[in-house]
Amino acid sequence: MAREDYYSLLGLDRQAPEREIKRAYYNLARDLHPDKAKSPDEGRQNAERLAVISKAYNTLKDPNKRADYDASNKGGGSPPSPAKSSATSGAPIAPRAANTTPPPTTPAQSQSAPPPAPAPVQPRLSANEIQSQRVLTAQKAFVKGMEFYKSADFKKALPFFEAAVEHDPESEAQYHMRLAVCLLRTKGSFTRALTAAEKAASMDTYNMEFKHLLGEVYESVGVASKAQTVYEDILKWEPDNAKAKTRLKLLKAAEAQRNPSVLAKVFPSIFGKK
Repeated sequence: MAREDYYSLLGLDRQAPEREIKRAYYNLARDLHPDKAKSPDEGRQNAERLAVISKAYNTLKDPNKRADYDASNKGGGSPPSPAKSSATSGAPIAPRAANTTPPPTTPAQSQSAPPPAPAPVQPRLSANEIQSQRVLTAQKAFVKGMEFYKSADFKKALPFFEAAVEHDPESEAQYHMRLAVCLLRTKGSFTRALTAAEKAASMDTYNMEFKHLLGEVYESVGVASKAQTVYEDILKWEPDNAKAKTRLKLLKAAEAQRNPSVLAKVFPSIFGKK
């Protein structure tokens, strides 16, 4: 079978920026999650498909690997460069104009000064240029926020992560994750913390750190059932994940204490047999 085009696999064109490549990959990976398979055969097919998509993603997200891939495939590579100047294209070069420095003005001529030249008109930025500026602003805010985050000063880090998310909400899951942690640690808005944690987990489906954070936020807002679902999902990917096992065990024990019928199922000898 002929090798599939990496761009076609991810549903992208060849000029797609890195953030679109990442977004397309995570959307496909989410659709191929083990829970989505309706049968073992479909699960195996999804796993095979995910392996191919992951290979395409790992190639296109790396600038050097992407350049090599484009160069080795028809239609790849960089877009054609601008037209060459006349100096390199062989076109005749116009002769330089003679020195036309004006003669010095007389006192009579200097009495009527010419009007000032109009101020240069600033060129309007394109949509891509505006987006690039927003991405750069978000990156700077994130770097500054991490300086405070690493010293556990979550209160000072919070506004910088808020700025990063505001300027570039779709490129980096890390922006949302750090914002959620700061809101959680500073006892800020749990609703905003939950929104940020869910966004980070959806953007980076295979990041277990983000899933753990989401489970922690669910616990903080009192939605134990969703927290259990998150920890169970982690164990599907990493059956030996000790942290997820511990949290799941504690949640189930707490649920058993709240519900005597659950205790009867867990400890039937205490309640007797029906």
